[in-house]
Amino acid sequence: MKLWKEFLKIFFLILTFLLIFSLKVFAQKQVPTIVGISVCGDGRIDGFEVCDGDNFGGKTCATYGYNRGYLLCVDNCTRISIEHCYVEPGGMGAGGGGYPGGAMRPLGPTTLIVLGKAYPDTEVRILKDGKEIARVRTDSKANFSWQTTDITPGINTLSFWADDKFGLRSILYTLTFEVMPNAVTTVRGAYLPPTIGVDKNVVKRGEILKIFGQTIPEAKVPVYIASPAEIIQETTSTEKGEWDLFFDTSPLEDESMHTAKSQFKTIIEGATVVSSFSRFVTFYVGKKPPVGICPGADLNQDGKVNLIDFSILLYYWGTNNPCADQNQDGIVNLVDFSIMMYYWTG
Repeated sequence: MKLWKEFLKIFFLILTFLLIFSLKVFAQKQVPTIVGISVCGDGRIDGFEVCDGDNFGGKTCATYGYNRGYLLCVDNCTRISIEHCYVEPGGMGAGGGGYPGGAMRPLGPTTLIVLGKAYPDTEVRILKDGKEIARVRTDSKANFSWQTTDITPGINTLSFWADDKFGLRSILYTLTFEVMPNAVTTVRGAYLPPTIGVDKNVVKRGEILKIFGQTIPEAKVPVYIASPAEIIQETTSTEKGEWDLFFDTSPLEDESMHTAKSQFKTIIEGATVVSSFSRFVTFYVGKKPPVGICPGADLNQDGKVNLIDFSILLYYWGTNNPCADQNQDGIVNLVDFSIMMYYWTG
């Protein structure tokens, strides 16, 4: 009875997860990489801000060669405006910052700005509570930005995903952060990891396997191949973000299932940025997978990956069933569930 209750608990937990994210976008391991969060309107200069409200970091109109007037903080706290500074002949002293006459700074709307990277010239979908709320296009450098005032102050969680030029789908990348009321909260670092695919699911030992995908342009792409001693090889993406690695399978164990994953490394504004990991992809090294091993997560071998396969996976949850154990690590768990979601057809 206790085992049955545990099974039902796992079943409903994972079924809920499946229903919420039925878009075929699932994360295997998500480690949010946040370069910076700044709040324009809290009076503190932080992140990428150069000013905030009446705080100009000690600067006045005199800093810019004027002796009268006042400064304004504009462009979401990223620029100091001197349009109200001027020179008055014989004037004494210099103007400060903020609104003239000691007026109170008016409260602005609660605003969220998200700055991130995905893949060049693609569409990024943005989700909140499992529901799509927006789509934005990336530029040729893979950058995207999104701004909204339709956001509730407090703790918020947004998720992002995109398809690349090959039709490969990213993980569901999730960020959790706090939005301040009546201020502009800017989140930098919504960086989707690379997409990843393989040119064949079964290779003979010593054969070359092409591992490929897309990421931000001209970035280093480490690829991690699971084996008794993990193998790491690195390549570089092109100007269009495309990357590939021709991997010699000779070091891998023969007649065995293997997995690969990737991430990107690059320099952004002088700092080294490492993305989270991509999906896992699986491939078999040997003549043909033995009976009992099910490449591509098609557990009932009907040419589809759907709820039937999901039910089989749940049945073998926590066991070492060779068919359900997609990465062949000896236990059926969330990693195998994530692999199944990659191959999901519905």
